[in-house]
Amino acid sequence: MIPRILVSAPSSSSGKTTAVCALAKAFGRLRSEKVSVVKIGPDYIDPLFHSKIVGARTGNVDLFFNSKSELNSLFERDISGSDFAILEGAMGFYDGVSNTVEASSFRVAQALECPVLLVVDAKGKGLSICAEIKGVVDFQRNVEDSLLSLIPKSRFAVLLNRCSESLFRTLSSKIDEFCGVEVVGYIENNPDFAIESRHLGLVTPDAVEGIEEKLEKLASSVERTVDFERLLSFARRSVPLHLRNLNDDEESLSLKRILSFVPPVSFVPSVRIAVARDEAFCFYYRENLDLLRSFGAEIVFFSPLKNEPVPKNCFGLYIGGGYPELFWNELLSSSVASSSVRRFCMSGAPVFAECGGFMYLQTLGILPGSFEKKERLVRFGYAEFEALEDSFLMKKGDKVRGHEFHYFDSSDNGDSFMARKPNGKSWPCGKVSAPACAFGKKCPSSLPSLEKNIVAGFPHLYFPSNPGVAENFVNAALFHASMSGSESGGCSGCSKCASCPSKGACGKK
Repeated sequence: MIPRILVSAPSSSSGKTTAVCALAKAFGRLRSEKVSVVKIGPDYIDPLFHSKIVGARTGNVDLFFNSKSELNSLFERDISGSDFAILEGAMGFYDGVSNTVEASSFRVAQALECPVLLVVDAKGKGLSICAEIKGVVDFQRNVEDSLLSLIPKSRFAVLLNRCSESLFRTLSSKIDEFCGVEVVGYIENNPDFAIESRHLGLVTPDAVEGIEEKLEKLASSVERTVDFERLLSFARRSVPLHLRNLNDDEESLSLKRILSFVPPVSFVPSVRIAVARDEAFCFYYRENLDLLRSFGAEIVFFSPLKNEPVPKNCFGLYIGGGYPELFWNELLSSSVASSSVRRFCMSGAPVFAECGGFMYLQTLGILPGSFEKKERLVRFGYAEFEALEDSFLMKKGDKVRGHEFHYFDSSDNGDSFMARKPNGKSWPCGKVSAPACAFGKKCPSSLPSLEKNIVAGFPHLYFPSNPGVAENFVNAALFHASMSGSESGGCSGCSKCASCPSKGACGKK
């Protein structure tokens, strides 16, 4: 069993990401062991810190996107081969969907039977911090019907943030006395450790000046202020994952098989799909890319920000979200990249763009509409998206889960999908479209059958909630490759189409 902890807090902005990065970096350095860090919830930015700065293997788990059995399977895969695993919670410990505990860090801790390390901000506090901690630990009795599902007090511990040594010595004994919860250490109140925030939470790692130096200092500090032997002993209170006792349904088992796909040495991908990835377009679920690979795609990254064209011999294009608004001047001056993206969209090949990628296509005039920044988040939160018309990605009536998280809004958000939040709110969104020229006329397409070859909008989709989305994307790219006269391996549902250059010889089903 791999020792694991779930790092949570009473609220957002308590220092979870700072604590996770520090603990992971220090633990790996002290013990020379492999550390995995998995993010709870739909967040993209925290995993960037985990992977790029800490060097940990990372992923996302989410009980809105996945069933309990899928959650266990994904988590098992993400931490495989590690010596220590950390889950980083989202928001406060009990904050879930629509002001309920559903899909909260609390529910994930129950599902994975994982010890919980509470990061509690100690600045400006005294004995009242005990009331805060005791309230978090005991509140589960108010929201959980079954006493058997309560997380034992022995599986809670505390890490004090922004705390001095003298305050730690005073508070740790009080917390143990009044709350019955152990304290494993503290993080010093040092401005050199601060990771600045902006309107979408944390900035990306590349936007934080001197981030490597900051975390090196922080890791060195927590090596002195955290009892890592005590933390490891606490992590070993994890309960082994009983994957075979979860009554997996057929879909869960299918998803586990897909995401566990390991290509043999002789494996040759069926088709290449270009993915824009740089500081402007950096929001991707690893699971989305893994699913595309499992259905036969080779993922080829390129950087519009560095003026790189869409790579050659690619027959699908995926432009994710990020912070393009911080780089508009550079993106618009990258004429090679923008011209290449325009040509690709006009070729009839399948193009999927979400959030920042959607804004980028509008900026290039490939899609109609303009956008502006709002003062608050627009249509923020989880949602299920139903297709209202056919596209290469989904058939009418198909559903997939995802979320919206943006401050910008468009004059033409589209109405090809219907979004429905768990609280009942709904709105039309997303476009299934052909490319548009600067004067609003339809650009010529070399493939009339893929005339509406662009699916774009503000929603971020989580492919594993409907693996058929990834399969459809790959099959559309394969079809375009076959119509373009390039050799391909055949669709995953091969019908030996006459248009396929391999004539179904691949035998792939």
